[in-house]
Amino acid sequence: MPTARTLAEAQTYLSLLAAADGDASPPQTSLTEGEHAWTVHSMLGDVEVPYDSEAACRNLGVWFGLGVSPLVDAGQWIMIAGTYARRALDADLTYQGRPGQDRNTVELNWQFAAEALGEAIKFLPEGADRLPAAAFWSELGEQLRRDQPEQITRAKLADDLEYYTGTLEDFRALYGESP
Repeated sequence: MPTARTLAEAQTYLSLLAAADGDASPPQTSLTEGEHAWTVHSMLGDVEVPYDSEAACRNLGVWFGLGVSPLVDAGQWIMIAGTYARRALDADLTYQGRPGQDRNTVELNWQFAAEALGEAIKFLPEGADRLPAAAFWSELGEQLRRDQPEQITRAKLADDLEYYTGTLEDFRALYGESP
């Protein structure tokens, strides 16, 4: 059974499996508790999430996990970051700070975009100018590496991360911190 570092990574992994099967909607899941871990169940399979891993990540404010992902490759993380960034930008462009508007959509999507990209950056060896081929094992990840090599350079990853975090900071500077 695959092991995810966090519940968020388990959901992400299962959503990627669904997308690979042509289903754009997140799969239905259920959760059971075991002696040392949760098991996330879905029609696509089960994923284990150790309690201690989830707890450590929560304590540190890390959504997807410590260390390098064993389930989601660098290309998939780059695509996930792009999806969150597009959602954030769409929400950001319509947000005007009016009562009743949902600012969490803007903030969380920028935050998740940055964190997902940070997951891809974890695959980047120190001193390397691009992500190595070994960081791409899924069909989607390999396709990104092959078709968009400019996306996997250190410079591009750093620029995108700076844009995501900077835009979130600018949003908060303009509208204040979340209540």
